[in-house]
Amino acid sequence: MAVTRVLRLLRILADHPAGLALTPLCMVMNAPKTSVLSLLRGLTAHGYLQRSNEVYGLGPESFSLGASLVSARSLDLVVMPFLREAVARSGETALIARIDRAAGQLIYSPIIESTRTIRYAVPAGTTRPLFASSAGRVLLAFQDEAWRREYLQYADLRAMTEHTVTDRKQLARIIEQVRETGVAVTIGEVTPDVAGFSAPIFEPGGRVSAALIIAAPIERGRAAAADLQRLVMELAANISRALGYRPELDPRGLAPSQALKTKQLLRRSRQHAAPKNRTTT
Repeated sequence: MAVTRVLRLLRILADHPAGLALTPLCMVMNAPKTSVLSLLRGLTAHGYLQRSNEVYGLGPESFSLGASLVSARSLDLVVMPFLREAVARSGETALIARIDRAAGQLIYSPIIESTRTIRYAVPAGTTRPLFASSAGRVLLAFQDEAWRREYLQYADLRAMTEHTVTDRKQLARIIEQVRETGVAVTIGEVTPDVAGFSAPIFEPGGRVSAALIIAAPIERGRAAAADLQRLVMELAANISRALGYRPELDPRGLAPSQALKTKQLLRRSRQHAAPKNRTTT
């Protein structure tokens, strides 16, 4: 299988920091030169490998891939206490949405459900289109501008409820506002009786591949909308900081209002990190 051969090749070169030439690579992989050379050319063209004279070594995209995989695992470990805190403080379900850029959708995982009888519930691994949900709009807002523009131009904007926004220009305005404010809210746009509140989770380099969501039955969500927006922004900022993100070092140049808001949330979280009457997990 091609994917298996690619991963094996990358592992071999990771074990040989000085790189390897074609012949020794073929010997280690026990594969014909034509097959290995085809892999090498493709991976080099996409930046996963680099070639110096006749020696192949790992390229910058391999290190980015490795960092992404480590980040994904780190996120699972980091977010759980914050999800529990979100549920404890809001009484509602809390979950993480991760972007699948290739599919143009998001995936929910992990999830901690509210303990209330009437609550928002969704299985881990559920997917949703990016344009309709609060988390999807957060994820869109903090992607590369060219990628976001292409998504909005070609995505199938099929309404999920009678309240789903499907006008492309209106969506572009909403997403720009989300980038400015750092929070997204949807009321009955994905599921008729659910309100969603989402904020971005920043990786150390400023990339956004995940969002925190607090989801509530629609009437409770409406009644507590302001509090839930503040809470999801605070906890998403706390997760970002726990992952190593520092807004003052972000090279991407966030919108000034969002950068200031993120700094304020991080400062507030440090000030209240261990209140005397609160147990932390």
